[in-house]
Amino acid sequence: MIIKKALRLGQRMCLPGSSQLFPSLVVADVDLDAAVAIALPALTPFPVPPEGVHALIWVHGVPVGEMTVAGDPGQLLPELPVLAQESAAAAVHEHMLQHGPEGSAVPPETRSPCVAEDLWRARVDGSLLTVAICTRDRPADLERCLAAVDGLTIGVAEVLVVDNAPSDDRTEEVAQHHSRARYVQEPRRGVGWARNRALLEARTPLIAFIDDDVLVEPRWAETLLMAFNAHPDTSVITGMVAPAELSTRAQVVFEATGGFGRGYQHRRLQAASTSPKDTAAAVYHIGAMGTGANMAFRRDRLIAVGGFDPALGPGTPTSGGEDQEALCRLLTCGDLIVYEPAAVVRHRHRRTMAELRGQRRSDGAGSASLLVGAGRNLGRAHHRRRIAVAARWWAKSTAWTVASSLLRPSARPMSLVTANARGWTSALARRSYRQAVDQARREACAYPELPVLTTAP
Repeated sequence: MIIKKALRLGQRMCLPGSSQLFPSLVVADVDLDAAVAIALPALTPFPVPPEGVHALIWVHGVPVGEMTVAGDPGQLLPELPVLAQESAAAAVHEHMLQHGPEGSAVPPETRSPCVAEDLWRARVDGSLLTVAICTRDRPADLERCLAAVDGLTIGVAEVLVVDNAPSDDRTEEVAQHHSRARYVQEPRRGVGWARNRALLEARTPLIAFIDDDVLVEPRWAETLLMAFNAHPDTSVITGMVAPAELSTRAQVVFEATGGFGRGYQHRRLQAASTSPKDTAAAVYHIGAMGTGANMAFRRDRLIAVGGFDPALGPGTPTSGGEDQEALCRLLTCGDLIVYEPAAVVRHRHRRTMAELRGQRRSDGAGSASLLVGAGRNLGRAHHRRRIAVAARWWAKSTAWTVASSLLRPSARPMSLVTANARGWTSALARRSYRQAVDQARREACAYPELPVLTTAP
């Protein structure tokens, strides 16, 4: 029996003694407190029998690590708690230091709230939080997402379902079957419009955005609220995005090459000053702070800096970047971003390699549009400094991904590397951000009666 700890991307999810990835895996949770392992139901039928288990390891309701184990899943599950205890011993020790009683190595003011701490739980007020789900024509995903939200351990003020330029009424029908959900139609194309509409529709001081293809963990909202209480100086809390399933090769490839995971360590990111040099240095690390599939804001603060750019994101020629751009803008203004790994959602990764290549191309287009296009909105000095930093990062990142693809083509297919590069070059050659700005202006003119935030063209 071989245990593969997820420490470096090159070691993740490979068959024992091979550079080949597992064709499919069962996803499971291991609760070390209860000493049990539970397999998550697969959302997609397994095209081939799974050859192992990928497990998220929990202590006190907080994820502390992960492991991939080869073998028959049915036989492995009873053994996983013991294996996880051995595999995650160092992480468990670190967790106890971070979340332990007074006198532990970490000062109370810098600890991340643990969901087992009654002190933090007593201060949680669900009426302060709105959950926003921006969606378009994915009723099956939305149904699963809302069902998971219904299972939260605390009630929230409201669940907003923002339907972006829908082609039919299926999304509205799904929302009507969930008593917590309020349906809002946003006819202007682009997820930036939908996110901004949610900001304006909400009436609470905090708003959490999740994608329609995620499943929230029961304590997700509770943990976000505890994190905001623990960090009153932050404008943004981002959380962990773990895989909901690893049934297909594409899903395993995506997770093995990084996925949406940002690790198990609590992090804070803030520029040393609002100078172009310091903000560019901070923005260099923005990718490690989370993704738009799981992020929460102080609503008034995000509105004050202009909300989301409607020329970025799915539904526009740029295909992405609206979430990262909002974080970049807040960093440039001197705001603090906190990554809280205990706030967990599960993401349904793209099921086919064709879908994954499309996602990689969209990622490239969104990154290029964010950097070269939307970056100009921050001013010439900030833009030039950011271009210089990003150019160095892009050169290093491209060299590393190409080299790793050549060395381990099955784990990091070259087709994904080239798809991302095509997204970058296409966005730059076609001036996708400029096209998206023109689209946003047309959308604004077509619906003059609808509210607009200041980032709108």
